[in-house]
Amino acid sequence: MKRREFMVLGGTAAMLASSGTAWAAGKWPSKSAVVISAYPPGGTSDIITRLVADVLTAKFGQQFVVENHAGAAGALAGGKLARAVPDGYTIMVSGSAPIAANKVVQKNLAYDPQVDFTPISIVAESPALLTASASAPAKSLQELVAYAKANPGKVNIGNPGAGTKGHIAAAIIGQMAGVEINHVPYKGSPPLLADLLGGHIHFALDAPSNYLQHIREAKIRGLAVTSPKRTGELPEVPTVAEQGFKGYDQTLWFGAVGPKGMPADIVAAIRGAIKEWIDTPAAKEKLTSLGLTPVANTPDEMRVSIQREIESIRPLVEAGLVQPT
Repeated sequence: MKRREFMVLGGTAAMLASSGTAWAAGKWPSKSAVVISAYPPGGTSDIITRLVADVLTAKFGQQFVVENHAGAAGALAGGKLARAVPDGYTIMVSGSAPIAANKVVQKNLAYDPQVDFTPISIVAESPALLTASASAPAKSLQELVAYAKANPGKVNIGNPGAGTKGHIAAAIIGQMAGVEINHVPYKGSPPLLADLLGGHIHFALDAPSNYLQHIREAKIRGLAVTSPKRTGELPEVPTVAEQGFKGYDQTLWFGAVGPKGMPADIVAAIRGAIKEWIDTPAAKEKLTSLGLTPVANTPDEMRVSIQREIESIRPLVEAGLVQPT
């Protein structure tokens, strides 16, 4: 972890530890626990995983250790969680792909997220961000659509993995615009960003945090955000809906889940710790700086979000706009 990120996490731990709160009801946790990260270090999902792990460590007085199990758009991490003992010592924090979308975009998924996971809480949400390299043949979403119409089959949009919100959001743009888009899945955000900066791919659709500074430094361009409203971190970048796609809304989220059968009191304790942190000014400032909106909803509310995500993607698969892998 970079020194700057370590200092941020350490500050969060100190803030929560100073509150004097501790888990006193029962024996959990009596040892260290694992927080599975579904993507490589450095991406938005992994940053949120580490923030949550730090919060839980400070709250409960035991180490919550992050383990990265990247691969197959989060399916490797999801499979590991599904096989874990539901005793509160293994959870996963991730974007929505392994928690929801993988159910309909992966052919031979080794788990069913609606059956094999226990929802805990959505931690944060944000728009996805469509970006372009400095050498891209389009400087706006309208220009991208026009280029795609004039050059069928030549528009490649990278995403951090099959079934991620970047993948789905691009597929819906293609559907609404009536253009062909080639989806290029990467193993997380860092390699996608590296190729975008190097001009090896012209367009990317991903969570915004890794891209903000590069847009401010004019190394890449922000073309559109996928939420109904513009983001405060990039107020100059219009929404997809503002650029001719009325009603378009593809907000992505990051949440915490445990294995099937996780005890309700432990679920409530973890969710409570996340909510306590989310309500602090420091948490709001940190998440906002990453282009994220704090959430901390209930397990039942998260369960509804998982169902909604799956049902929104299923028609795309059935129409052949998203090919199961």
